[in-house]
Amino acid sequence: MSDLDDFKATYFDECSELLLELEEQFAAIEEGDRSSDRLNAVFRAIHSIKGGGGAFGFQGLVGFAHAYETLLDHVRDGRVELSEPVAALCIRANDIVADFVAAAKDGTELEAGYGAEEKHQFDALTSGDPDMAGEPMEEFDIDFVPVMVTIAGAEDDDVVAEEPLSLAVLDDAFEAPPLALETGHWIIRFTPHSELYARANDPLLLLRELGTLGDIKVRAVLDEIPALADFEPFGVYCSWEITLSSDTVTEAAIAEVFEFVEGNCDLEITRGEAPVAEAALDAQIEAMPSFAELTADVTEPVAAIAEVEATPTAELLSFADLAESLKPALKAAPPLMPPPLKQAAPAEEFEGENDRRSGAEDRRNGVQSIRVDLDKIDRVVNMVGELVITQSMLTQQMDETLRARYQELVRGLEVLAQTTRGLQDSVMAIRAQPVKTVFSRMPRLVRELATKTGKKIRLETIGENTEIDKTIIEQLSDPLTHMIRNSADHGIESPEKRLAAGKNESGAIRLSAEQAGGNILIAVEDDGGGINRERVLQVARDRGVVGPEQALSDEQIDQLIFAPGFSTASEVSDISGRGVGMDVVLSNIKKIGGSVHVKSWTGKGTRMTLRLPLTLAVLDVMLVKVAGSPYVIPLSSIVETIQCARANFSRMPTGGQVLQVRGEYVQVVDLASRFEMTTEVERDNRFVVLCEAEGGVKVAVIVDDIIGQQQVVIKSLEENFQSIEGIAGGTILGDGNVALIVDVQGLKSATAAHKSAA
Repeated sequence: MSDLDDFKATYFDECSELLLELEEQFAAIEEGDRSSDRLNAVFRAIHSIKGGGGAFGFQGLVGFAHAYETLLDHVRDGRVELSEPVAALCIRANDIVADFVAAAKDGTELEAGYGAEEKHQFDALTSGDPDMAGEPMEEFDIDFVPVMVTIAGAEDDDVVAEEPLSLAVLDDAFEAPPLALETGHWIIRFTPHSELYARANDPLLLLRELGTLGDIKVRAVLDEIPALADFEPFGVYCSWEITLSSDTVTEAAIAEVFEFVEGNCDLEITRGEAPVAEAALDAQIEAMPSFAELTADVTEPVAAIAEVEATPTAELLSFADLAESLKPALKAAPPLMPPPLKQAAPAEEFEGENDRRSGAEDRRNGVQSIRVDLDKIDRVVNMVGELVITQSMLTQQMDETLRARYQELVRGLEVLAQTTRGLQDSVMAIRAQPVKTVFSRMPRLVRELATKTGKKIRLETIGENTEIDKTIIEQLSDPLTHMIRNSADHGIESPEKRLAAGKNESGAIRLSAEQAGGNILIAVEDDGGGINRERVLQVARDRGVVGPEQALSDEQIDQLIFAPGFSTASEVSDISGRGVGMDVVLSNIKKIGGSVHVKSWTGKGTRMTLRLPLTLAVLDVMLVKVAGSPYVIPLSSIVETIQCARANFSRMPTGGQVLQVRGEYVQVVDLASRFEMTTEVERDNRFVVLCEAEGGVKVAVIVDDIIGQQQVVIKSLEENFQSIEGIAGGTILGDGNVALIVDVQGLKSATAAHKSAA
């Protein structure tokens, strides 16, 4: 990959962040926060996208972003009101900018005229003519036609003079003849920051662009270059002082050259002293003394010198004494030319908070973040996983004899375990991101759904700063989108039905996230009518999903909405009706080791909860043994362990076994029987691991022995073998053996047809 490709990759990463920031800012704006800070943040984001696009030659992106930026500038200045239609237009513009960025990233071209309608609306708003039709004029071509005007001599307004007006009739409006046209001189002091170079900007390109405005003279200011021993590789020690001469250039035109690097440099634009006008220059020349006057002024000193030389008794003068004697006469002579312009003090002489040297040092010391490729972080995560396995292997090699004999080694292993855990937590924290990156996309989705369905819906978000692994966040967008679509289309009622039911006509969808132990719970809850279980059951029977005489509990009926192809919509629309939405939710969440639980209350609403692991890399587990093979159970799922000899088992009329725990009957799953293995351990010597599945439902898992607690590195079973019901993945233990990770939720919902996982 070339340097240019690296710069482009950095630019597209920044565009992703800026587009996400646009979503967040407009979500706040739509909630009523229309402060100048919000508008400035939106303007800066579009400005940055346009600037980078211009550097790489993405003309379509730059053209649209420039028109959009102009509208935002008018909104900031108050020339255009940020009304609801204007806000909606801006939101559509954000999508178009995102499409231009995606096309530039993929190297494809959008269709001709893409975004032209929105661009036309930008121009109409900024021009103040909402009815303006056609493409806006970018260049003015105006023909001036001479018109005869009567100044004096006409008695009637309708009478037009037959003869051309004589110039003698006009009075000269100038008190003195006008001076010659002065050329504008500007002095630009340009000091780049390190951020300017980090964003792939080149000062040479800026200077070339500045040269198109007029004649320029550039001087490099190198006063801050330190000694080689103090030289910082990424330090910025060079600045430029440019003198620009042009008849028509303005300060705004000069600033526009540097608009792409605004905030990444110190820029000072001042008007220099213009050349003296011709008339004034002639007057100064006339006031200068003639050559004869100048020679007359020095005649007296020269005569004095001759007199000294002629006097035989006079003391001989040195050259220095002679120069001293000539000083008064030379001082009296007027200057031949006007004094030169006073040179501006160099930047390094200023002190205080504006001292550039201290500012540059502060900027070098103030960089708080760096951009790292995710692949590099993944490699570090894998190395940490290997370190966890090695640490576990060393710990397992220490039997009681070695522990008693080598106590210092035992203490060293304990320190290694603590350090390994700290390193693992730190690496996981690097990969963690707040769920806000996903939540911020949902307000707009709710607005669109409310418009399409004709309902009044508001979105409430809670816990958006909860952090979760980046890999999991990338898989959350589609499930949350389908869940919110389901709530908006099937859950929230129409305003008329809500008013008839005694509710507020505006429905609410609450999106929340919280950490619960080693899991993240993300819930989508609405205050609609709840799941119509009779309708769901009838549709399921009509489609053969459920048998005609099969009886289902309320919980089982609620889970039917996740069946492939299942939908209760009477007609297919772009929102629902195809029966693929909730199926996507379940399949995607299962792929990342999560689970989905639905709970509904008739007439009050529905809550769908996603239970997700904090990370997909390292997991705290309980290591158990079943029929001589090791298995691991996630520690976050375990409630307690009980010895079978002390457990209270019972039989159901159907033959199933249950465990009574403090007045509650819990389903029992024997792992040996579940995976069709034979164990030689007596029943009373085995153990019950009481686990909690989705929705607080408990499952009693019977194992042969409990080995202990440890950390393991999760390995995907689907990528290396195939998906097995009841198994979430695999891991490599310290002794080199492979252990399977038990999926508690999968065990609970498993059917009678079991597959062997041994």
